[in-house]
Order: sequence, then C-alpha cells, then structure tokens
Amino acid sequence: MRVVITGMATINPLGDTLDAYYANLIAGKSGIRRWTSLDVARVECKIGGDLGNYDTAAALEGLRGSLPPDLHKQLRKLFRTMTLPNKTATLCALAAWRDAGLFTEGARPADDRISVMVGGHNFNSRYVLAQSLQFLEEPAYIDPLYGIEALDPNIPGTICEVLRARGPAYNLGAACASGNIALRDGFRDIITGECDVSVVAGGFWDMNEADINAMCTLQALVIEPFFQDRPEEASRPFDKRRCGFVPSHGAAALILEEYEHAKRRNAPIWAEVLAVAANSNASHLPAPHADAMGALMKRVIERAGISPDEVDYVNCHATGTPAGDTKELEAVKFALGKRAYTIKLNAPKSMLGHTCWSAPLVEMIGGILQMKNKTLHATTNIDELAAEVDLDVCAKNPQATTARTMLKNSFGFGGLNCCSLIRMIGD
Repeated sequence: MRVVITGMATINPLGDTLDAYYANLIAGKSGIRRWTSLDVARVECKIGGDLGNYDTAAALEGLRGSLPPDLHKQLRKLFRTMTLPNKTATLCALAAWRDAGLFTEGARPADDRISVMVGGHNFNSRYVLAQSLQFLEEPAYIDPLYGIEALDPNIPGTICEVLRARGPAYNLGAACASGNIALRDGFRDIITGECDVSVVAGGFWDMNEADINAMCTLQALVIEPFFQDRPEEASRPFDKRRCGFVPSHGAAALILEEYEHAKRRNAPIWAEVLAVAANSNASHLPAPHADAMGALMKRVIERAGISPDEVDYVNCHATGTPAGDTKELEAVKFALGKRAYTIKLNAPKSMLGHTCWSAPLVEMIGGILQMKNKTLHATTNIDELAAEVDLDVCAKNPQATTARTMLKNSFGFGGLNCCSLIRMIGD
C-alpha cells in the first residue's frame, strides 16, 4: 500500500497561497514583525509571525467559486461563532481538498473512508483567556458557545462536518511535533486499508500574552533587546548569535490518499509519504536529546526501506536555540553518516518563525514546493556560522537542487519527536 499527497494548503506569515509562500521563501523574505494583535508591553519578546488579525472572512470568500453554494452558505453561518484556530484549520482543509480535486463530481471516496487528523492542542488560548476574564467580570456575558468552541476536538469535528467525513477523526498533540504526529496517524489510516483519504490539518495556535511570557521565562524565545527593533533578523538558526525562537501563527493541511485510488481518478500528486516514525526522549524537560533524535531518523529511514544514501535533503526543525540546532545536526550526522556531508539542509523558521503545532506541516509543504521547483531556500540571518555547524545549511543564498527525498524533522516540548520521509514522484 502506498500513500501519496494529492492536496496542500497553508496560511502562514509568508503567504496564504502556495505560490506566494514559495516565492517569499526563495526571496528570503521574513514574516516576523512586532506584535499588533497582542499587547506585549509587559513581555520581553515583542516580536512574532503575527496573523492574529488575519481576515478569515475574505479567505472564505476567496473559496466561494470552488465550493458548492450550499457549503459556502453553511460555512458563512459556522464562521460567525468559530474560533480563529478552527477557521484557519478549516480554511486550509477546504483549500487542500480543492487542490486535490476532491470537489469534482465522482472523485471523493465513501464518507466513512475519509479520516480527519488534526495536529495540535490548547489551540484556543487567547479565546479561553478572554472568556475567563469575562467570567470574572460578569459570568452572564461569556460566549454562550464557550463550552463547545474552546474545545480542541471542535476542530476535527468541524472539518468532518463540512467535508462530510465519517471515518476516524481526532486531535493529536505533541507540541511542536504535532503536525508530523497527525501525518503519522493519517498515513496509518491508509496503509491499514481503513481509509482511502485522510485530511491532515493544523490551525493557528492562538497564543496569548501569558503564553509568550511563559516561554520567555523558560529562555526559549528571542528576548535580546537588539532584535526587538529588528524583528526580521531575530530568527537565526545555525548562526553564531542565535538566541532562541520566534513564535508565529501558522496553519496547513495535506490530503493523503491511497496511491491506486488517486491514480484511478487521475488526481494530481505532489509527493509520496514513504514513512513516518515517532519516539520520546523519556524526559519531559524541553531539552533536545541527540541520541533519541538520531535513533528516530535512522528508524524512519529503515521503515521506509531505503538507504541513508537515498536521503538528499533535510528540512530541519532548527528553531534557533543554541542547544536545539546543535543537537539536531549531531543527530543528522549520526543517522546519515558520510551522506550528511554531501547533501543540503535548510531552516524554514529563519523566515517563518516557529509556527508551533502546525510547523511540521507548514514546513513540509514548503519543502515539497522547493523540491518541485528544484530550488532550496537559503537559511537566512546567518551572518557567521556557529563553530559547530559543519554541514551545508544553505547559508546566504538559494541553492539549485535535484533533491527527490526529504527528511522532515520535528521535535516537541515534552521530549516528543516525529520524523517523516517524503519523496517526489515523476518529473
């Protein structure tokens, strides 16, 4: 059984279309700026990939011509009460479904052969805080639908409703590895024969000021005053001056499909998912473990039935923390051996910031677009490579590539790790 990707969509600080996203990656454009949707006056990190004011109504209107009229009408009604994470995940799911050609008459499988996997948790942090403050002021005025809209399972529930999906559906939470973990379960739904199609999605983590402050307290974020006035320079994986990550909003969706099912309907195919694997550091502390990361990379390669020499591009987790970047490179060298020194790696967070729960999916889409267009984006903001960086991380400029097989890494707080292998098909 083979699993392919037939649809993709994303909303992130570099664009809300595939073309815009890829163009801005290659141009080296930064999506980081000072927060405006949050009041961070009392927070040390005042910068992020801020999409808190993203116009979801306009995005839904942009889909109107692709949706059945009754579905568009249904969505307009649902959007009146949906939270921002739910709206962004649903928008991406719909756009990816369209990209896969599944709105075409006769294209979709049976309703109970479609699963929905949503990567992430604690999505509605800003909404929950607002309702809690409202309760303290006057309980009668909290949102009447708070008991529904605040719950993470409302997101897969909504996607199932609008796509009429009746297969397995749930959230999968693994912090910053959540997107890859969701891909793992969607992949399994297909290879076990339970489903023909799986929608793998993730919405914005709608963080609040306290969330950002908490990560500052952990010394995980960029708090150096110099970068607060130079937000586009703040996210700098592999650079000597890297000093933490920059939080960002981001959403994405992939449509996974059984290969023969996709062929029968002449579906567009972006790439093939060869394998997905996960493990744990056996430590809840947010400290990277190179041994666990390296063992996981080896495992996913073995599970795919390929040689390390067939991996020719690593789309890094690389957040810009001193320890994280170093440990990831150690793990890559352990897993790939000499091959690590002959291939290219890059760090999309240098421009995107860290899109948190959705990061693996957002970045995977970017990696597929790069392989399709035979050009890898530069890892930006590298003024001076850190001394321990001895691999080709695409510093300075975009690089031509013939890469066909991508290792996508993701390592989450809680010591939760997940890696996937993606291969291009055909030309």
